[in-house]
Amino acid sequence: MIVYITPFLLYFFCIVAFRRLIPFLKKMSLIDYPTERSNHTGIVPKGAGILIMGLFIFSISIALIFSNVFNLQWIIFILALVILFIVSLIDDLKSLSAPLRLFFHFFSVIISIFALRNEIIFFSQQNILSWINYNPQVIFCFIFLILALIWVWIINLFNFMDGMDGLTCFQILLLAVTINILSVLGLIDEQFQYVSLILISLFLAFLKFNFPPAKIFLGDVGSIPLGYITGLILIKVLLNGEAIIPILIILLFHFSDSTLTLIIRLIKKRNIMIAHSDHFFQKIIRTGQTHYQVLKKIIFLFIILFFLSMLSIYYPFLSLALGIFFTTVFLYYIHMVSKK
Repeated sequence: MIVYITPFLLYFFCIVAFRRLIPFLKKMSLIDYPTERSNHTGIVPKGAGILIMGLFIFSISIALIFSNVFNLQWIIFILALVILFIVSLIDDLKSLSAPLRLFFHFFSVIISIFALRNEIIFFSQQNILSWINYNPQVIFCFIFLILALIWVWIINLFNFMDGMDGLTCFQILLLAVTINILSVLGLIDEQFQYVSLILISLFLAFLKFNFPPAKIFLGDVGSIPLGYITGLILIKVLLNGEAIIPILIILLFHFSDSTLTLIIRLIKKRNIMIAHSDHFFQKIIRTGQTHYQVLKKIIFLFIILFFLSMLSIYYPFLSLALGIFFTTVFLYYIHMVSKK
């Protein structure tokens, strides 16, 4: 009962807490000041992630404890989340160097993947890698390395994409709803239902304050741990051989925008380690369209992707292909509009 009551309590608590947090952040000068690469012209407090991720860590721990599934693996996951939370908070306050941030990102991911070693062994024995007549330890290390790079990329792409009012909110809400449905249908681990319910309650409350024009931003303290949570869900679902395609479809816009932007910057020989405003959604905002106008366009794509995500339960590869197609067309449309 506590597991299902908690989200309702979280929502109302967050509404009240955000109203107190915003003036506190302003007083503490935890402010996002507009720069040449900013998508905003006004001064807005950042640090909503302090409340959101603090409550998430507390709530998911309570939910797992009362559900008798709070094992060593989840302890490691939450420890990694706490590390990222603290490091990202310090970064918001004092601006840590990129190499130092990446060190903690990789450290958190590495200890998390070690916690998944049994799943990795099972995965390597149940797929095409099992046909390779090679040392199992080498195969394990190969999978380990690939997963670490993917997870760190997901952590950072959520940070990169957190630059528009309401965008991260809607992406996380859509992801959480999808996870909840898949969990109810028994297509992924039921433990993720707790994760989804808590995320839905927290981000519905946050949406009231982050919807254009935003009154508060997440900050790195929110976006970095969110990337970790998303990576955890994807990788755990993948290793368990569960329904990963519906989740991939939901995340296509975030993944495509960030990945294509990185590739384009590499081709143009630009420094990928420094902050920039080359994302597709940032370019269309610079044409003069408001955050609200751009967000409406992205929500339209999200609706299509959600429909395809549900369809992928029955037609996985066709739905994924259609999702990639519609996302590509949408990004091309944004690119053409931003060139005018």
